[in-house]
Amino acid sequence: MNRRDFVSRVVLGGAAACTNLSGQAYASQSSGRLTMRFVGMMGFIERTDRSFLAATPGAHHHMNHVPFMMARAGSRVAQAFDFRPVSGVVPEAFDTRLIGSRPEQFVFRSLQNTSLDVVAGTESAVTNEATELAQMHLIAPGKRVRGNVEKWASSTVSLRGGRLENSAAHPDAGRIWSFGSYRQRLTDAVNYTSDDAASIRLTSSTDAKSITLERGEREDVWVFAAAALDARNGSPTRIEHSDLVFEYLVDAQSVMAECTEATGRIIPETEIPFAGPTTASMGLTATRTVPPDSWLCWMAVFGMGTTGK
Repeated sequence: MNRRDFVSRVVLGGAAACTNLSGQAYASQSSGRLTMRFVGMMGFIERTDRSFLAATPGAHHHMNHVPFMMARAGSRVAQAFDFRPVSGVVPEAFDTRLIGSRPEQFVFRSLQNTSLDVVAGTESAVTNEATELAQMHLIAPGKRVRGNVEKWASSTVSLRGGRLENSAAHPDAGRIWSFGSYRQRLTDAVNYTSDDAASIRLTSSTDAKSITLERGEREDVWVFAAAALDARNGSPTRIEHSDLVFEYLVDAQSVMAECTEATGRIIPETEIPFAGPTTASMGLTATRTVPPDSWLCWMAVFGMGTTGK
């Protein structure tokens, strides 16, 4: 793939394991709609045809983020892709819109070394209405997305058709954050939605599974890149692991995101699914229980026409 096909726009997420906002027990209650909610350290790269590639960074010596999917127990997506329950996982620790939900209502699948292809409707272009994404071309002027980002990524999700929208999963989302002298309002979660018929295909090594959702059929899916225990520390006003974004996706000198008004939020103790070795990309291993944490990570955009040669 020519690296210029990837240099348009990047959206980068915050650590999913530190999210919490007061809200409804379920996200995206609209009937007859596919909703894929992204929370965590990841990048959305806008291609030349306006489709998007979402990528989660690989493991780092002190900034490991674990990619996994979550769906409602008994849903068609959960059945098609063999999602499983994982003991000890508390969903509201990863998404504040799930406060009040019960853990047994959700099932999980590892995304490590896995790719997901989502095609909604008949157009490749994704309508991008996510406006609170950090402007990477202003934070790292003249830098561009790695041409071999798929090699660096621990998992990828290709999105064609549908729409991206601002969302929030932490009380510090929507505040003004600074990257050096550059300041802007940031969100920490993105929703991908489609009202059209959609196909979802999951591939991993020799394994491939797919499902087609008809127009008017409702499915809710979460994609997380959750910060493992070794990545979660420090002050809620300064995001110490911002350099993970720069190293894996942009190859630029990192700039820490800071917000003096950020307060953080204590989350319930939870397991992080698939933090240990997995088998056949499924795996049921969870890390040790994570103590309550409070801080947030950030999201960014790489604007088209500002990425260099």
